[in-house]
Amino acid sequence: MATIALIIAALAVVVALFALRRMGTLAGRIDQNAASMAELRSVLNDTNEKLNAQLNIMRLEQRRQAGETIFTPKMTIAEALQVHPRVGEVLASFHLAGCSHCAVSDVDTIEGACQTYGIDQAALMNALDELTGGASGGSAGPAQTPNVKVSF
Repeated sequence: MATIALIIAALAVVVALFALRRMGTLAGRIDQNAASMAELRSVLNDTNEKLNAQLNIMRLEQRRQAGETIFTPKMTIAEALQVHPRVGEVLASFHLAGCSHCAVSDVDTIEGACQTYGIDQAALMNALDELTGGASGGSAGPAQTPNVKVSF
């Protein structure tokens, strides 16, 4: 009886060793899959950012062709920043949203920020309109973005 128990115990140890080895292999595969998913998530996020930039450019062009005003005083700082990649530079040149000690928020309107900080609203609006060639559809446009290629 002791011999049978010893054989069963030995078989149990062998089965446990095989199971442990298989678990190690599966853990390695899980780690590889997790790394692949993180890489794919990063590619997806980058692609999404590029597509959003292209969409903003297309919206800007559509508004320009329709003769609509691109920038308005009622527009929030966040909305203005989405219109053109160089809006931040223009705002910073007027000391809006470009320094660490001012309290301009993305939810503030251009008009409100100009009133709060005593900035010439007309001059700021003209500078913003120059980025897009004005509301009448001038020749200047947004910074060109390279063609977006999606590859995985």
